[in-house]
Amino acid sequence: MDILEEMKKRCAKEGYYTTKNLEKIAKAKNMMFGTTEWQRCPCDGNNSARYCISETCKKDIEEHGICHCHCYSKVAAE
Repeated sequence: MDILEEMKKRCAKEGYYTTKNLEKIAKAKNMMFGTTEWQRCPCDGNNSARYCISETCKKDIEEHGICHCHCYSKVAAE
């Protein structure tokens, strides 16, 4: 399984956009959690409610335009 590709798929499925930070976050997830727990947030790894495209993540995107890790956004990068 490729974490970066999985992150891209989930993002597209929800209608969000990726940012230039996506690759860096994917690498951090791989180093910190591996493919078993890759969804966990490397910026807030102890919060079980915060993971890739969770309701918490979606709320951040809708309210702030970008997720907590700055890898998913509401609008496409220019």
